[in-house]
Amino acid sequence: MLGCPKCAMARRSFLGTGALAMSGLLAGGGAILSASAQAKPGDAGRAAERASPGTLGPIDFHTHMMDPDLPNLITGSLMTEHIAAWLKAMGSPDVHLEHMDRYGVGSHVVGFSNATQGISWGDAQHDLTCYRRTNDRIARDWVAAHPGRFHGAFGLPTQDVGLSVKELERAVTVLGMKVLQISSCSPDGVYFGDRRFDPLWEAVQHHGVTVFIHPHGQDNKPPFDDFALSNSVGQGVEEIKVMTSIIYNGVFDRFPNVKIVIAHGGGFLPHYYGRLDRNAVERPPTVRNISRMPSEYLKSFYYDSCVYGPEILAALIRIVGVDRVVLGSDYPVGEADGVGELRKTPALTEMDFRRIMLETPARLLGLPTS
Repeated sequence: MLGCPKCAMARRSFLGTGALAMSGLLAGGGAILSASAQAKPGDAGRAAERASPGTLGPIDFHTHMMDPDLPNLITGSLMTEHIAAWLKAMGSPDVHLEHMDRYGVGSHVVGFSNATQGISWGDAQHDLTCYRRTNDRIARDWVAAHPGRFHGAFGLPTQDVGLSVKELERAVTVLGMKVLQISSCSPDGVYFGDRRFDPLWEAVQHHGVTVFIHPHGQDNKPPFDDFALSNSVGQGVEEIKVMTSIIYNGVFDRFPNVKIVIAHGGGFLPHYYGRLDRNAVERPPTVRNISRMPSEYLKSFYYDSCVYGPEILAALIRIVGVDRVVLGSDYPVGEADGVGELRKTPALTEMDFRRIMLETPARLLGLPTS
């Protein structure tokens, strides 16, 4: 999904032909989803509360699904030979379950794939309809239908904060969901540190919701228009933008209890924070909204482990602390064996592995660890 008005127009024009194609690609997944439609959305929270991560094993905080009733945006340089397998997995909780069992994972935090299936197709009210449909599907066909194996992440039409707050309250109180998944910015291109989102952050803090930020990637324009750089580099660029927006606009100072998990290990920013602190000294007005040095806020975020390199993950842990990292594989498009990749990280103890795979993600979900 590309967070700009122009791209929103492109999505709307795509809707007319894309939905039919998507339905065909995910026909198998759609049948599986329909088979579990008898489960009630309200059962999701109760199912999650019954889950015991101490017996179910590692919690993967970063996995994706796709709604078979909405079109996908996998085109051009994003196409790969793995696309059929990806689409099948994102359309089927059963495929997720098979993967979990194969690799010793207890449960998945699952949300819609905003990088391959943007839900912002029109105005805010239309987007709300799409989000409600997908939120209900996750709660019903994934979480409630498979107690203890899925934790649903809901989405919101963030271009309209009022509608977003109302849907957040419904997702939490009616559907029992505990994770909000958002992109790096709203569909109209505003990053989430902006003061217009204060009512949303207030609701997030009030309800104890954990926010999972998964960028949509950069616009596919030069220099990102070749070599799939909009994905490989663009995601990290977006993570820098949203993290600095949140830091410099004082979100953590105004809402100190918010819990934010950044996908892909936070991208580039945790490894390049020195220039932020230099600017704080050389340009004091840049820190007018915050009470600490910019780099100190890196430990206010949580990060998933999906960085595609054990030395990179080891460096991230040295910078932010092992207690700020959670297991995340980006299944089905990321690491095939997230637990196995995590165990390649040098200098981690068994207690460290347990903290990353179980204790910290369970705490973020409000689940017991024993």
